[in-house]
Amino acid sequence: MLVNGNSKQLWRIFIAVPIPEEIKQTMNSWSREHRAQLQFRKWVHAEDYHITVQFLGDTEVDRIGKLKEVLMRGVAEMAPFKMEAVGVGTFGRPRQPRVLWGGVNGDITALHDLYHDVTSSSAELGYIAEDRAYHPHITIARKYREEEELNPEVISALNTNASFGTWIADRIVIYRTNLGNQPMYEEIASMSLKKP
Repeated sequence: MLVNGNSKQLWRIFIAVPIPEEIKQTMNSWSREHRAQLQFRKWVHAEDYHITVQFLGDTEVDRIGKLKEVLMRGVAEMAPFKMEAVGVGTFGRPRQPRVLWGGVNGDITALHDLYHDVTSSSAELGYIAEDRAYHPHITIARKYREEEELNPEVISALNTNASFGTWIADRIVIYRTNLGNQPMYEEIASMSLKKP
């Protein structure tokens, strides 16, 4: 448990679009099938798959209720939208990537609108959106083993069978990070998008 200078309890939190259980399991099966071929040091637990919307960092626990309120207002007029988990890729150097990710497709415009609504809402409480462009993805693994370089053609070849499924994104979640635990992310609040 973290505490700040005022002895207030802090939770490391972020806002995300959750992924349905059946898609998590499909991604996990793909992950297990390719672990020997893709030498990453850390593989994400199946229950931790999600699409990050905004990372907020260490937050006083007593501010989370207010955060939920502003987020509920911020997404109140946002309708559910179709998402697809498909394809894989990497961030970082092609031969020694830092992240292996699952791709996101579907109504990407709606997802970017959601990102804008969430970051605008959280800004009311002093949270600042990242300077870099928003690149939605699902993290599958981290930290490629440095002793052996990855052939980027392997990732290209794996893209052909990396189709994980579609769903309707109808809510956002505030997750708490519990470092060292498996799974690591704990749902602490959920906000539904507007029903059509």
